[in-house]
Amino acid sequence: MTRWEESGWTGEDLNKLKLSFLDNIFKLNEPEGVDATISYARYLNMVGVNPDNYPIFLLLLGMRNHWVVDALLGDNNPDSLFSKVQPNYYILRECFQSITKMKRGGLYPKSLLVYLGLLKVTYKHPLEGYRVYPLTPEDVNNLGKHLNEDKDQTDALNSSILSILDMIASLIDPGRPVEDEKLMSVATQANNIRGKFLDMNKSIAQAIPDMLLGTEDYTALEQAPSSK
Repeated sequence: MTRWEESGWTGEDLNKLKLSFLDNIFKLNEPEGVDATISYARYLNMVGVNPDNYPIFLLLLGMRNHWVVDALLGDNNPDSLFSKVQPNYYILRECFQSITKMKRGGLYPKSLLVYLGLLKVTYKHPLEGYRVYPLTPEDVNNLGKHLNEDKDQTDALNSSILSILDMIASLIDPGRPVEDEKLMSVATQANNIRGKFLDMNKSIAQAIPDMLLGTEDYTALEQAPSSK
């Protein structure tokens, strides 16, 4: 029996206590919590993403704090952060949940680039990607809403989103009949959004519902670290 067990504490009790403190730190409600999370993110950066730890990377990416994300990424290219992990349904669901939850401008650009990097790998072979995560037109709309019409197609974020939309549009072959109506609707909507953005006389507002086109500032609700 350990000294903890002699005092009435079990291993499970200790694990719950440690997790409760970690959960409170991760809420990022005070500068000290941000400081601790940044240190944790730096440690994860040193370890690197692998098939055994990627959920915690996704958790930190979704925290809406660019200081934490910068520490997590370090010198890594956001586009290839998850290069050692094969995208799966869980990862892709997390990506689309974040992309859907945040309004235009509400995602730190580096976080968005990480998500887009995962989507590019997944839908490089569109039908294979669709089998892993069957897209819906709503998913496509929420991806397309992050296009920035104040910038052109050479912008890094715009370029990535347009590339993914093109991949999704390739789910159908114009010269071959498609029997799957869901797949058809997804591909058609991707092509519609992409076409509206690239046409200087049109706007993505003509393809995406107005309710999805609100904006926000990703820095608005951030808690800064104490050393800022």
